[in-house]
Amino acid sequence: MQVGSYRSSLVLALVAGAVLSVTAFAADMTGSGVTFANKSNHHITLYSRFGEGSCESKPSAQTVNVEPGQSASLDSGTSSACFCLQVPERRVCPSGWVEVKAGGTRNLM
Repeated sequence: MQVGSYRSSLVLALVAGAVLSVTAFAADMTGSGVTFANKSNHHITLYSRFGEGSCESKPSAQTVNVEPGQSASLDSGTSSACFCLQVPERRVCPSGWVEVKAGGTRNLM
């Protein structure tokens, strides 16, 4: 009887481990976009691009406004996002694009 109880516990532990692994994998696949945290004392406007490809070729664009001491999220899904602190000209950022990985946070000063 002790062997049967041990096997049941082992099977239960394996099933629980598999469920946790699948849940973690699914969380990685859904992405959570990126977060911009404004650590400065002034308003910041970001010009962002997201989707597949390099920063210049990413298909989606959005302006993000972040108030002092606040944070703002950009729903980029599982893709990274690139941002520029100046208005891009024909998809080119005058100061250079900065990339933030999906699920990441960028602190701005």
